[in-house]
Amino acid sequence: MPHHAPSTCLSNKPHDNRVSDAAVHFNGCLPAARLGRFYDSLNPESQQRIARINEKVASLRVRLETTERDSTAGARLRECKHAMAQWRAATGRSSQPHAAASKSGPASRSQTPATPAFGGATHPADIHTKASVMYFKNGQPCDVPDLAKSFPHQKIPMADLLCEDETRNPIMKPAEDNVVRYFHLPANNMAWVEEVIARYYREKRPEPGGLFHNGGSRGPESKTEMVLQPGYWRGQQNFDANSEVHARHMRPFCSGISLDSVSSEPNPRNMVLFMPYLHWETDRGRVRSAEITKEAGKHNLSSIADVIKEAKHQLSHTQTGDTIAAPEWAPQPSPPAFGNVDKKVALGQALRAAAALLEAMDSHMEEQLTMQYLHAEPPMHPRRTLDQAYYGALRSTGTRDRDQVVYRGTTPQPHDCIGMDACPQCNEDIRKTPRILMVDQLWLWVLDEKTVITSFPRRWSRNRPDPSAIHKSLRIRLRNARHGEISSAYDLALVIVDETSRVFFDRTKISTKQPNLVELFNAAIRDLTYKQTAAFDQFLIYTHLASRDYKRQRHVSTDNSSQNHLLNINPEGELLKEVKDIMDELYIMMRIKEQQQSVMESFVKHIRRVITPLARSHRPAVAPIPAPWDVAALELNSPYTDDVAHFREEDQRQSAKRTLTKADMLLQDVDERIEELRALLQNARNTSVALKDLLTLKQQQAGVIEAREAVKQAQLTLKQGQSIMIFTIVTIIFLPLSFCASLFGMNAAELSTDALLPLATELRLMFPISAGIILASFLFAFSSGVFANSGVVLVRSAVSFVWNTAVTWVVVKTGLYVVGREMLIKANRLREREGTVTGAMKAEVLRREKNMERMRAAGHVKALARQRGPGAGRGGRGSSDGEGAGMVMSPFGEGAIPGSPSPFLGGSRESVVDHDVELGERVSRKPSSQVHLVSGR
Repeated sequence: MPHHAPSTCLSNKPHDNRVSDAAVHFNGCLPAARLGRFYDSLNPESQQRIARINEKVASLRVRLETTERDSTAGARLRECKHAMAQWRAATGRSSQPHAAASKSGPASRSQTPATPAFGGATHPADIHTKASVMYFKNGQPCDVPDLAKSFPHQKIPMADLLCEDETRNPIMKPAEDNVVRYFHLPANNMAWVEEVIARYYREKRPEPGGLFHNGGSRGPESKTEMVLQPGYWRGQQNFDANSEVHARHMRPFCSGISLDSVSSEPNPRNMVLFMPYLHWETDRGRVRSAEITKEAGKHNLSSIADVIKEAKHQLSHTQTGDTIAAPEWAPQPSPPAFGNVDKKVALGQALRAAAALLEAMDSHMEEQLTMQYLHAEPPMHPRRTLDQAYYGALRSTGTRDRDQVVYRGTTPQPHDCIGMDACPQCNEDIRKTPRILMVDQLWLWVLDEKTVITSFPRRWSRNRPDPSAIHKSLRIRLRNARHGEISSAYDLALVIVDETSRVFFDRTKISTKQPNLVELFNAAIRDLTYKQTAAFDQFLIYTHLASRDYKRQRHVSTDNSSQNHLLNINPEGELLKEVKDIMDELYIMMRIKEQQQSVMESFVKHIRRVITPLARSHRPAVAPIPAPWDVAALELNSPYTDDVAHFREEDQRQSAKRTLTKADMLLQDVDERIEELRALLQNARNTSVALKDLLTLKQQQAGVIEAREAVKQAQLTLKQGQSIMIFTIVTIIFLPLSFCASLFGMNAAELSTDALLPLATELRLMFPISAGIILASFLFAFSSGVFANSGVVLVRSAVSFVWNTAVTWVVVKTGLYVVGREMLIKANRLREREGTVTGAMKAEVLRREKNMERMRAAGHVKALARQRGPGAGRGGRGSSDGEGAGMVMSPFGEGAIPGSPSPFLGGSRESVVDHDVELGERVSRKPSSQVHLVSGR
């Protein structure tokens, strides 16, 4: 009978009797009255797991409540408590949670673990951060004594790895001859690296202000100083005190390190490697890490005023009884005033606060590390985005980060829908998580051929298992390693370097969260190429429509939609910008891969110098690597001693050959990855060139349109000149007649007996008045002074101010502005729709017209063939004068056009027109997104 989980369970899967989910069922599904009975029914293993999980949760809770400096998780914890109190008040429950029975063990809290007093590592970031430890004995994985769990999941607190107690620090214990050790530091923290290497050699860490760091006349004295001398460590850092935080990184570098201070070794066996590699991060994690980085900078560079303000803030909270003073950047809880709160609202607030607390707990360790070590001496290197790694001088790259191809490909796109339940696109977008590309650093040391130390970061807020993490993939690969695959420290180093360089290029890994880099870029380039092809087809269609309108003398009308589409370069400009962004990102990734290739070549060259003599020698030049079997019990005078030594030597040579083969394969793999990126870049370049050609054609077409408009204006000017000439001739003819008629029609005493004024008096009045009016008119018309135009401008401005003020008041008070705005928006939409529909209709009409012309032409050809007789068509196929019905290649790359001569060979222009019609027919059948491109959106 199948088990059905109760409605109160956190999971909808049956887990009541499953050991792996007993803690989930205990803490999240059962009521308080059933906790004791359920706990007693479990086996001891499940009881111990529940106790361990509850102790861990209680320890984390106490640590958040008692931390010296408030954190985001502490503020979220207070908010969650407040929301739970509101929910209890709304549901009528008791104000305090129910305490489990004493026999249920895990219900009781545990105290905060004691802080170890060793090595100065007393910060919570060192105590609660785990470093991974792996051992290989005789080429086989083995468990590390005194550590919990088993290979490859054994970890140790960083505080233990930094301490000077040999009983607690495994890196200080002497390594056996047949053991290879691997220690991984989960952050690019320079302080950790210096301390761990000093612990390995059982020496004191060099003083930060000593000659070891500042340089001087004396040379390094200890092995730690030899390994961490400036040429191999701090001299390779690429930042200074004035650089941005995200500009911190180590230059790509690989070299051997000689520990002999007297004479340098020809083939040093110690090695250091710094190499960048690609990884990814969620956009939410990037934003959160940027906020913590900014807050860490403020905390490190606080002014006197900030310190006084923070002290007053803490004092006010202390006087009110608060135990923790929250900084200004931390979210503040709402006041504990409950009142009448709806049950559903209270439940929603409680669930939201719990989710925020879970997210803050995941990033608590990263926050503590950032606040402690980001601006320490030496500092920690934070993770960098793709643009931060290339544009290190920029202060902020948030806008550029959200313009990545990966971000656009993993972000839900806005769309119109009727509701989430009825829209499949909305249901699919819920599962999408915006992601971006990151550039991380691999720091690797091979010490004395027995110990490998690496340092590289993990994703933000990933305290839980992450299948796409580098170290998780590395653990899986080492767990499944074949017998003898890890026979030396160099084999292990090759695996680590290969695993960090193959991110996004490993086809065998299937992860639902890690973005498929190559496929996203291929899809983006395909989409741009498709749009470019559609834009080219539409350009040909509208070019033909504009030519037809010009021939039919339609250019004088108000319909200029074809010319407007030809003069609008915004769609092609947007496409060119997108392809330019794609090319920039591919170039940055290729640059990172080329840096990896350079580092790997130096790495492989160093391995060849060390291992090649071992692979060619007949006798071991150094202490041989022991065989998998135990030969310690053999006596020196045993007759099988020489055979065992021979097998040891042969096994050593074979192991060295396998190492060299894996090194060569590593270089081949990185070459293939670079070629794959180069192919993507070439495809993007082809699309960019095609878009530039299209813009060039549009520019040339714009020149043609301007020439046509110039001809049009010249014709209009000629017509206007002819009209003015006619009016001038008429004026010349009638002006003397009008003057004579006016003169003799005057009521002057010399011309009429009834006149009152003589002609001389009338002339003295006429000419001065006319001269004054003409002079004033010429002054206002042709004067360039200020006074002539100022009066007109002043009067016009005064009238315009009064008119605009009155109209604005009336429109705002009566609500006509809102109505007019809505009508304008609706009119713009209708205009856009009209342009789209009109363009499609024009293309359809043009296609029908050309089809009719082709049908009539075909009928005419058939009629001519009948008149010539049956033998007229046999010679046409093989004729050499170009008049046959042969296949001619189209200049547009669409294959052969049957039955039409090539326009480049002097053929008819109708073939080109017919091809344009076919292009218009194809575009009219394309989806609406390309019709929008036709309309100039």
